Amino acid sequence: MAIKRKIQRSADAYSIMLNEAFENFITEKEAQGISDATLKNYRQSYDYFCQYNGLTDETAAEEVSETQIYRWINTMKQNGVKTSSINHYLRDVRTFLYWAMAEPREYISPAFKVKMVSGQEETIKMFPDDDVLLLVEKPRKNDTFATWRTWAIVNWILGTGNRSSTICNVKVGDVNFRKKEIILGQTKNKKVQIIPLSTATATAIKEYMRIWRKGAAEDTYLFPNIGEEQLTTNALRHSFAKYCKARGVEQTNIHGLRHNFAKACVQNNMNPYKLQQMLGHSSLAMTRKYVKLYGEDLKEGYDDYSPLDTLKKSKSRTQKVKRSDF
Repeated sequence: MAIKRKIQRSADAYSIMLNEAFENFITEKEAQGISDATLKNYRQSYDYFCQYNGLTDETAAEEVSETQIYRWINTMKQNGVKTSSINHYLRDVRTFLYWAMAEPREYISPAFKVKMVSGQEETIKMFPDDDVLLLVEKPRKNDTFATWRTWAIVNWILGTGNRSSTICNVKVGDVNFRKKEIILGQTKNKKVQIIPLSTATATAIKEYMRIWRKGAAEDTYLFPNIGEEQLTTNALRHSFAKYCKARGVEQTNIHGLRHNFAKACVQNNMNPYKLQQMLGHSSLAMTRKYVKLYGEDLKEGYDDYSPLDTLKKSKSRTQKVKRSDF
């Protein structure tokens, strides 16, 4: 009598090397249009995770465990890595691991959660008002192109809140002085943004263009390097640091100007949705962080614009009937 055999799934049907899975992940993200900067972060965080856990080309994806994540976190804490940096690494690695766990791949099983580390929220470092005044002081006529360009960029960030990566991609034709608007075609979230151009920002950019970008074609970069090529974010950071030191400003983190912009908008009661659009946040979560941080500042003079207080003040001015004694 013949023995009936049942077709069975191969035990290693979904087995794949971790590095191969990661490269497939990167390929998919590239196809989805994820920025080069984000892809670079994925690679750096993944390499850091693998290096600590001794994961190599011979490591199968299914060998990754929750325990490895916990040990990695504890080691980073012991080494004094900031909470924000730990969570940065975790977010990058988590994105890849969740991708590997999801159907139909299921390269990592059983699936597990990668939780962020809780800790004291770090204060966003901004520039003091006195330093901002030094940074926006107009250069001398005989100052270099780099000085004028950095001065214009300082005014640009304080007027738009743009990231360095966005600024490096702005073209001359993206600025419409007549309509008082800026078209941002290259942003972190890959969405075209149209933001307003303030009077003060327009004045500074016009002055810069009159001296250094007069007659420049609309498809050329507004803030190029000295060779008329695209300025890199790294070169911009170095140029800004040099600019700050020349003006006696100790802080040299250009991203701090973006925080100055956000704080000013919050203090001037800008609608959170408008602020989200200006800052280019993909969600309101980060925008709410700014509102929360500067909540104490909002209390100052609150009675002057609180609907209830202003209503009662108006009523008291028009009230004519006197209250009788009980």
